[in-house]
Amino acid sequence: MTLDRPDLTDEFLSEARKDLSGVSVVVTGATGFIGRRLVAALLEIGAHVRVILRTRHGAKLFETAGAGVYVGQIHDQEFVAKALNEQDILFHLAYDVRASGRENMDAFSALFEAVQASDLRRVVHMSSLVVYDHWPDGEIDQAAVATRTGLEDYRDVKIAMEETLLVGAKPAAILQPGIVHGPGSAMWTNAPREALKRGAIILPDPIGTCPAVHVDDVVQAALRAALVPDLAQERFILNGPERLDWREFYQAHIEAIGQGTVELHPLQDLEARLPAAPATSVAQSGPSLAARISQSLRNVLGRERFESMVGMAKSLRGKSGPIYPDRSALALLSARGKISDMHTRERIGYAPKHGV
Repeated sequence: MTLDRPDLTDEFLSEARKDLSGVSVVVTGATGFIGRRLVAALLEIGAHVRVILRTRHGAKLFETAGAGVYVGQIHDQEFVAKALNEQDILFHLAYDVRASGRENMDAFSALFEAVQASDLRRVVHMSSLVVYDHWPDGEIDQAAVATRTGLEDYRDVKIAMEETLLVGAKPAAILQPGIVHGPGSAMWTNAPREALKRGAIILPDPIGTCPAVHVDDVVQAALRAALVPDLAQERFILNGPERLDWREFYQAHIEAIGQGTVELHPLQDLEARLPAAPATSVAQSGPSLAARISQSLRNVLGRERFESMVGMAKSLRGKSGPIYPDRSALALLSARGKISDMHTRERIGYAPKHGV
C-alpha cells in the first residue's frame, strides 16, 4: 500500500493551498484506493491530516507521510468525538464491506451524532450513483428520486446516510461517483485487465454507456467540495470528462496492457442464454457479493447492481475462454443512462480531465 500523489493541475493545487493549507481535516476510509490518494493530496497542499483507522494496519504509512492516526471504531461515539475534536472538515469515505448494512448504518449514526456535536465546519461524504431509482438506465441528475426498497442492503444504507446528512445541521457535500477506476481499483482496473488476459470479453449489442470516473477526478471533487463557499446540504454527481461506452472502456484497458479482445453479441442472444431469474429478491444482510467472491476483493464496495461486473471476475477463476456477463452485469452493460453532472461543474467548479 502506498500514498500515490494524484494527478491534479498546478493551478488547482495552488488554489487549494490558499484555503486548505493549515486546515485540520479528518479522513475515514483512508486505506481505500480513493482515500489513499485523497490523503496524499491533502498532505501535499499543506492540510493537517488525521486519519481514523479500525486497526494499526497501514498506520505506519500514514504516520511516515505526515498524517496523525487515530485507531478505533466509528460506532464508538466517545472515540469519534475525540478524533473530531478541534477539526475543521471531515472526509467520510469509510464503508465496511465485511459488516451488514445495519451495522454500517449504526456506525454512521454514531459518527453523525458526534459530527453534529463537534466544531466541524463541514462534511464531505462519499456516496454513489447507485442510490437513484433510475440507475443505471434512466435520466439522472442531483434532483432525481432515491427510494429505499428494503431489497438492496448496500443501496438502502447509502440512501439512508444521504437522507440523514441532508437534514443535519452541518453543511454536507455528498459526492456520487459512477464506477471509479484508476490505479488501485481492484474492480474497475485490475479485474478488467485480468479478464482480458484470460479470454474475450462478451458485450451486448446494442452496447450501453459506461459511467466511468477516474479516482483523481473524484479526489479533485472532494477537495473542491471542501472549498466551495456557502455549502448547505447538497448532492454532487461525478462523471468523467467524456461519454463513452463499455467497448471503449475495455478497449482502453486493451491498449494499456497490450492484449485482449472484446466481442459484441446481440443482446437478445445474451439474454436467452441466461438461467431463469429468481422468483423473489431478498435483502443482503451479510457481506456483499463482491466481498464474498475473493479475498483479494475484500476492500471493494459490493453493490448488487452497481458492482455487478464482479460476476465476470468470478467467472474467470480457474478457466479461460469467452467471458459472458451474468444477468446483473448484462443489465449494467446494456444500460444507456443519461447522467448529468452539470450542477457539480457549475456549483463547485468540478473539471474532470482523466479518461479511461
